[in-house]
Amino acid sequence: MTPMCVSVYIQRFQHHNNVSPLQHALSGNARIMPFDPKVTSKQECIITTFQDVYFVSDSFEEAKVKMREFAKTIKRPFTVRYNPYTQSVDVLKDTPSINSVVEELRHELDIVGDALSRLNKQLGV
Repeated sequence: MTPMCVSVYIQRFQHHNNVSPLQHALSGNARIMPFDPKVTSKQECIITTFQDVYFVSDSFEEAKVKMREFAKTIKRPFTVRYNPYTQSVDVLKDTPSINSVVEELRHELDIVGDALSRLNKQLGV
């Protein structure tokens, strides 16, 4: 499998941005295809010129779901989890690493449960 090449363009209203890749993508000279990780992962990633193909999704949420489903099909002896607190990816490969995540989740659920309990008392529920 070749490295996955995903181009994401976020329009920013700053004078120093290079809009050429976006113009190329919209010019008709590049193919536009629906985002499908199985196809995208096999697409050659060109780094010296504009891409031949651009993959689009109706929403970021849809692309995220497709990527998660695709990741489940990759054979590997571990799984990964995004850690929003450290903005990093944790590798879950053994019992201690998985237990650590379980403890974090329990702690978060305790906080949410306490907040819900306090709200219910306040509302007289």
